[in-house]
Amino acid sequence: MEFAPLILASTAKHLQLLFESEDDLNQSESILQLEQAVAQAVLHLLQQDLNRLLNILYRVDVDERQVKQAMKAATQEEVALQVARLIIKRELQKAQTRFIYRYN
Repeated sequence: MEFAPLILASTAKHLQLLFESEDDLNQSESILQLEQAVAQAVLHLLQQDLNRLLNILYRVDVDERQVKQAMKAATQEEVALQVARLIIKRELQKAQTRFIYRYN
């Protein structure tokens, strides 16, 4: 699925702030690049600071049932990728809503 560059940039910027990431998520030119960058950040938090990851999931407002389902994946890398997709999906929804109401 393609998203407007403005919505993708807004999402990347917000995720950069949430993860306090040293990697520049704003440089992501596609949803796949953003997905990989967020998955790396999620994997790091899975291994180093699970409480912080759970706090981020709460702040982003990711559906708890979907997170529990994602946590059942076979490897931590798969868990990280699935959780990253959930985070990005929710952030894109919020960015689209902000965009719609800002310009209408």
